[in-house]
Amino acid sequence: MRTLLLAAVAVAALGGCAGTPTDTAGLAPRTDSQPSEQDRAWMRGIHEGNLAEMQMGQLGVTKGGTKQIRAVGKLIVRDHTEFDTKVTKAATQLGIKLPESPTADQRADIVRLKDAPRQSFDQEFLAIMTNAHTQAISATQTEIASGSSPAVVALARSAVPTLEKHLAALRQAEGGSPGPSSSPGTETPVSPMTPTGHE
Repeated sequence: MRTLLLAAVAVAALGGCAGTPTDTAGLAPRTDSQPSEQDRAWMRGIHEGNLAEMQMGQLGVTKGGTKQIRAVGKLIVRDHTEFDTKVTKAATQLGIKLPESPTADQRADIVRLKDAPRQSFDQEFLAIMTNAHTQAISATQTEIASGSSPAVVALARSAVPTLEKHLAALRQAEGGSPGPSSSPGTETPVSPMTPTGHE
């Protein structure tokens, strides 16, 4: 059993690069590490967050009023694109169907940023992205503590450093942009919920 569990973790960590999805069909009957509803909910939520943050990060690149905002946007696009590749590969391995688009709230935030005047874009971007990353970290920590599938928990653990890096970059940028309501000090606790970003 330990060997199977370690194999599942390795598959997620390597993004299934050892073979095609058909190569792993024989692993389907495995019951000791099948994802729970908690695992599935986190996978769906983090994927939705990745999709949303890739779009919002790109808006940061194109509409950001400062070099720092544009740099943060570029960082978010790059990292969430890379991480979502791992999420989608792991979902395929585990038989988890992922959403095809962000949530309705996330889509509303994307529209909000698209429509924001340039003079207020940076404030809107920082507020939305800081909240999204805080929620994503909270949900990911819940998955680490309560998840059942070793592969999904390993994926969640790998996400935390990147999410925290993004949050730190956003808060640093926030210090140079007037207006956002959240302060650049300690994190605001957020109750566990489906992440909106991822992430």
